[in-house]
Amino acid sequence: MSDTSSKHDCCSITVILLNGQERVVQFRPHAYNNLMELIVNELYEDIGDCKGHAWCGTCHVQIVSGELTEEMNRDETMTLENLPNTITSSRLACQIMTDELIDTMVFRVLGDV
Repeated sequence: MSDTSSKHDCCSITVILLNGQERVVQFRPHAYNNLMELIVNELYEDIGDCKGHAWCGTCHVQIVSGELTEEMNRDETMTLENLPNTITSSRLACQIMTDELIDTMVFRVLGDV
């Protein structure tokens, strides 16, 4: 038996790009491995130099609206500690899963500088 309701299950987030442009992106939960991949593929933002290993900080984002309940892992914490522009609501987009928990959230791409 197939689940036809999944065709209609869609989430959306707002992303403020490095140039200040605000974009709303719709996505299906788990269609991307993480928020970094969604931003790169849908918005063509040039982030994610380490390909999602939480090492480079180029996918550094600020949570503008909403809240993540998942704790940061050691690599994410260490990378954020080494960035000059880290704030309380900083996270690495490569460590944020694209699931229903981020629906309606707002993220600002800060990058690694």
